[in-house]
Amino acid sequence: PSGLTCAYFLALMGHEVVVHEARKKLGGMMRYGIPAYRFPRERLDEDIRAILGAGSIEVKTECAVDAAEMAKLAGWYDAVYVAIGAQGGKTLALEGADAEGVMSAVDLLGMIGDGEHPDFTGKKVVVIGGGNVAMDCARTSVRLGAESVTVAYRRRLEDMTALPAEVESAIAEGVEMMCLQAPERIEVDAEGRAAALVCQPQRISAVKRGRPAPVAANKPELRLEADIVLVAVGQAIESAPFEEYGMEADRTYFVADQYLRAMGQEGVFVGGDCQWGPKTVIMAIAAGKTAAANIDHELGFHHELDCGAAVPPARPNDRTTYGRVQVAERPACERKHDFEGVEVPMTDEEAAQECRRCLRCDVYGIGALTGRGLEVW
Repeated sequence: PSGLTCAYFLALMGHEVVVHEARKKLGGMMRYGIPAYRFPRERLDEDIRAILGAGSIEVKTECAVDAAEMAKLAGWYDAVYVAIGAQGGKTLALEGADAEGVMSAVDLLGMIGDGEHPDFTGKKVVVIGGGNVAMDCARTSVRLGAESVTVAYRRRLEDMTALPAEVESAIAEGVEMMCLQAPERIEVDAEGRAAALVCQPQRISAVKRGRPAPVAANKPELRLEADIVLVAVGQAIESAPFEEYGMEADRTYFVADQYLRAMGQEGVFVGGDCQWGPKTVIMAIAAGKTAAANIDHELGFHHELDCGAAVPPARPNDRTTYGRVQVAERPACERKHDFEGVEVPMTDEEAAQECRRCLRCDVYGIGALTGRGLEVW
């Protein structure tokens, strides 16, 4: 999302852009991290087609960039924007973590993004973690035919960092939440395959960093049978080739100045998850847009883009309080068998009501009070 956004705005400004993508398709974590049932691929592909139609944008897929290639790019192009995201999966130092059947969440979701659907039919799957990625893995495993899917999390259910709606949806689809269970080791059978995840039960202790901290409880270990163990404990950037080239990374993420210029590099910019850590798609898009403006300025231009739309006159401000439209979902018993979108689109009536909730702050709000005209909008 960050790299494509930067390419889009640079192309609109008249620059010639080349996109180097390591994977088979464009989209980054929108394709290789967010499952299709949450973000239908038709919608993603529509956006990508619109971006590529914005101007002179050449795409090179399956084109990984190592240190030598980065040096060539930096020497050949007037500017380079590095937006590699956080597509590496963090691991846990667990006994048996290298067994067959143990994989990172990022690897599984990446396979799905390329259209490779492993067969989990009859398998017992255990997911380690309590974030949105863990829920994505759990719900994906259900759709891959798993006999059972269990999430092992060392804190309480209410402490999960996953969105409550994601947790509720996973439970509705049959995922079992085993909370206050800290992974200890992975049991391996005689053939070197994962057989179970062994956990140490936890209890809640003092509050640290805003959340009650778990500590080991005086209880016997819990054994969760598992043919597949998915580790979903965070993402990391694959910075080694770029550090070898000479880019600076602070522990994990690339270092940049206030204009997103890579420290110590001429004409190299960085942004998105690889610069500040895993965040949201919209923040990555914002970084790409900012980088495009900064690159344009660095090259000696000051392009201003016309969005091509006029601000319509404001209608009488309707201050009636409306509730937000509740987006419906397909029944869990139906949706868990496929990767089709789970959300049911709004009706025209619902969309119109949602639009009417806009109070036109540019006319009735602070923009009017400060005397700023519509041209700034």
